[in-house]
Amino acid sequence: MIYTRHRPRRRALRCTMCGREIVRGEEYWFCSGRLACADCFLELARGELAPCREVCGREEWL
Repeated sequence: MIYTRHRPRRRALRCTMCGREIVRGEEYWFCSGRLACADCFLELARGELAPCREVCGREEWL
């Protein structure tokens, strides 16, 4: 009898912003339930930090 080791196949990681597959060894970011590839990182960061955005000269004072 021959025994072979089979690793369970992992589901591919996909960027929730663009849908591109994230391959092994590639960096990605997971934030607030969204997964972003390197190309979509800036869009993710802008969205997450939008409540902190200010425009010079139009600051709101508490």
